[in-house]
Amino acid sequence: MTTQTHVPPAADLVSALLAEAGAPAPAEVLLGPLTDPTRIHADGSGTGRSIAVLFWCGSVYVLAYDRADESGGGCPRCLAWSLTRHVDSADLPFEEASDSHSAKGARGYALWRQAGPAVRTVVTRTAALFLRENSPAGTLAMVDRAGGTVRQGLVPPRTGCPACQSATTTTTVAFGSAPELLEKSDGALRAGRPLPSTLTSDYMGPHSLFREPLADLDGPLPTAQVGLPLGNGVLEPGVGRSRSFAKSRTTAVLEGLERLAGFCHQPVDGTVEASLSELGTRAIDPRTLGYHSADQYAREDFPWSPLDPAETVEWVPVTPLGEGPARYLPEVALSWVRRPETRQPFFYDTSNGFALGQSHEEATLHGLFEIVERDAFLLTWYRKLLLPELTLGPADSDIRDLMERVEVVTGFRVRLYWATLDIEVPVVLALAQRDADSGPCTLVSTAASLYPRAAAESAIFEVAARVASMRYVYDDDPEHRQRLAEDYDSLVTMDDHSLLGALPASRDWFAFLTTPDRPEVSLSAATAAAPEFGTLKGDLDYVRTQIEAVGSHVYAADLTTPELRWRGLVCTRSFVPGCLPMTFGHRTRRMEGLPRLHGGRLPYPSLLPDDQTPADVPPHPFA
Repeated sequence: MTTQTHVPPAADLVSALLAEAGAPAPAEVLLGPLTDPTRIHADGSGTGRSIAVLFWCGSVYVLAYDRADESGGGCPRCLAWSLTRHVDSADLPFEEASDSHSAKGARGYALWRQAGPAVRTVVTRTAALFLRENSPAGTLAMVDRAGGTVRQGLVPPRTGCPACQSATTTTTVAFGSAPELLEKSDGALRAGRPLPSTLTSDYMGPHSLFREPLADLDGPLPTAQVGLPLGNGVLEPGVGRSRSFAKSRTTAVLEGLERLAGFCHQPVDGTVEASLSELGTRAIDPRTLGYHSADQYAREDFPWSPLDPAETVEWVPVTPLGEGPARYLPEVALSWVRRPETRQPFFYDTSNGFALGQSHEEATLHGLFEIVERDAFLLTWYRKLLLPELTLGPADSDIRDLMERVEVVTGFRVRLYWATLDIEVPVVLALAQRDADSGPCTLVSTAASLYPRAAAESAIFEVAARVASMRYVYDDDPEHRQRLAEDYDSLVTMDDHSLLGALPASRDWFAFLTTPDRPEVSLSAATAAAPEFGTLKGDLDYVRTQIEAVGSHVYAADLTTPELRWRGLVCTRSFVPGCLPMTFGHRTRRMEGLPRLHGGRLPYPSLLPDDQTPADVPPHPFA
């Protein structure tokens, strides 16, 4: 005798959720394919906790969401974007959820029936649990249809999602954060409030932002990397370096989030259309940020064009540090990523000045550290400054241990230099060298901090990572190496710069750093002389005053995205007209409109020959 098993229709899912004791009724229930679900229930309110049951690639995704929760996680559209952007169908549109009586609804019902009673039971109970426990928006369960296993995760909101995010944002920075966000952690220029303990896992996985977490087990120091998938199939790396792999992984995720902020575009409130001439002193002239030369702009294949003072462009408000009204910056100069169908950027740009924090003060402070660090390095390189070498004492054993570890593992000896220039914010330059006639020989990096030991440590981390990477890629393409040495215009990427500088033939470029007759600075003495402030605001105010002391000013723009706000993070980009911008590619150097590059009072003598200018100096090796 054959017994027919009753296959519950999709209505049973809704009935079960509505009948769940102690659980609020869902505002909406979606069922069906990931990119084309069916709305099988709606209470008419349009707000409140909702449930989506979505089928994709052998799994059923159960998502709790709330479109009205601006601080919550992602919605079904956000999930669909995350899951599809790394496959051939990444351009599939997300269809508006159709109603249950539509023709499209039949496919959702069919998928539900095909899932089988066991999977349907797991999905129904999971959805009911989400409602009963009032799970945060973005809570996700992934049910494997073959094995019935369940994995949990979180879906972050997505910048630009038309279903769950506001249409516009503001670039003005709301300084004046709550005191608890400005209190510092012991021995660090970071907020004392811990980051979420789940920060790394929250952003990792195919349903979230980052892919392919990696760890360097062969290098001298713990290094971790995550990849942010871009629309062109490339993984934009976020890299972390520290004394532990756990901390390095967190740093890698934070750097990846910083990169994300540069790629995201959000329509800005307060945008004005005007010319530079019309705005006058209310505008930040992009030429003061470092411009290309007239010869560069005249090249037929040069993809950047200068701003004509009479040209009308979009300007966005940015916030000055200190007193004064908001100023305006050309929208095209706000980020280093060009948006399609927009005006040509004025100049080649990088992520210089981007930084994250739990407050705008913290983020801006670290953005300024990056600007000051790179400015100091480029001034040192192009003017060949005779920097003092840092000497280590008994109190610096931890720094010495790091340097020795690099030498033991890689054969590169690390030397440290005091690169603090006219902007009196501590900067340390780390030079890693080995005596050899073949293979990589020289790499360099810098770091800035109000704590000299922290700057020294960070500089060592950076140069150690470059050494570890260069040892593996140096012989990948000998012909490319030769092209770089013969034709500087062939330099395009950051890796090209460090590779060219690492060549044995480039060793003499660093002679101004290795000449024995130079002053010395004790790291212990520099540490003792460093200023101490009780809050991050005090630190930021100090850095601002040091920049203003050389005649420059500081501006900041808020570039926080929903993905960051979801976990209590903010992103700002800092701008300091007159500071040298970091660029990669010899043909794309920005050396115009920067008076301190050619003159001004710096604390150390220049070894640049009298018959040379900064433009004659070989490409910088920074990476």
